[in-house]
Amino acid sequence: MADPSFALQVALFDRLAAEVSCPIYDSVPMDAPFPYVSLDYEISNNDDPLASRRDIRLFYLSVWSDFKGQEEVKRLMAEIDAATHERPLPLTTGRVVSIRVDRKQTNREPDGVTYQGSVTLRIITQH
Repeated sequence: MADPSFALQVALFDRLAAEVSCPIYDSVPMDAPFPYVSLDYEISNNDDPLASRRDIRLFYLSVWSDFKGQEEVKRLMAEIDAATHERPLPLTTGRVVSIRVDRKQTNREPDGVTYQGSVTLRIITQH
């Protein structure tokens, strides 16, 4: 079976677009207003190259906001958590064995106005 990486990205994008209350981007337009979530990058490691085609994937998302303080970033990260953590995610290629929110973090950007939230999803896929 083919590698499910792109099918995972599409399914994750569709889920977030349906359940998170701001735009979701794979490629952020230059004039995109805040807030929004961007699909940043993915790291994949074969779980056991001798036994199966299971991959452990770390999928990184960023939440961007110019709301005063961290409230909006934290609310959007909670929406991402509710949309993904331990919920089935059907794929067109391969399957998701597990999806968990592994880490959430917030910080103020150097401009003193913009806040960024980071969400790391740990996803195990099989193909």
